[in-house]
Amino acid sequence: MRIAIVSDVHGNLRALEAVIADLAEVGADLVAYGGDLALGGPRPAEVVDRVRERGWPSVLGNTDVVVGDERLIPEQGRGFIAGPAARTRELLGPERAAWLTSLPMEWRVEGIALVHAVPGDCWAIVRQDATDDHLREVYGPLGVPVAVYGHIHHAYVRRLQGLTVVNSGSVSLSLDGDVRATYAVLEDGRVEHRRVAYDVEAVAADVVAMDYPNAAVYAEWLRTGAFPQPSERR
Repeated sequence: MRIAIVSDVHGNLRALEAVIADLAEVGADLVAYGGDLALGGPRPAEVVDRVRERGWPSVLGNTDVVVGDERLIPEQGRGFIAGPAARTRELLGPERAAWLTSLPMEWRVEGIALVHAVPGDCWAIVRQDATDDHLREVYGPLGVPVAVYGHIHHAYVRRLQGLTVVNSGSVSLSLDGDVRATYAVLEDGRVEHRRVAYDVEAVAADVVAMDYPNAAVYAEWLRTGAFPQPSERR
């Protein structure tokens, strides 16, 4: 079975539509969504509707959680995330927000387990350069040959003895320096990361034009594939 894992769209409809078009070429038998659907982009309602229309099984991401309750934002992220969470909730409306925040923490199919970050916690960060021992400690308890997560916006594959750990990459707001929309395709033990071009500048312009909270930071992040440091923000 050819399974596509799409994650971290962050309200970026143009990027999602580009991925959907690419999926038609890939011919995936099943598509699952890895969390962080709405917050961080100009079209969260349309993004939620697209995923629901397609019936993709989805898991809960950390920025999905805070759309329901800003009090759940960790203290160190509150200054940056609180404003976008409130605006995203407003753009979604109560019904979409309720659906989003009710998603499960984990999804499984045919020896693959999908979580947003780590089992039981959609905030914890496991970096792309984590040690093999740490990856086994975190994802081994899932008890499957393949563990997939998103969250860090950095696509990679690590093959360990008896366990393959895959980060699907992010459709929007990359942190691996490649601004294209990225998702993963898994089939018979093989993993392919698909990189799909879309009009990044148009999305950045939309974020700024709608006066989204922290718009300049999100726009620069989209354009560079890196989170802007304070001295680089404009």
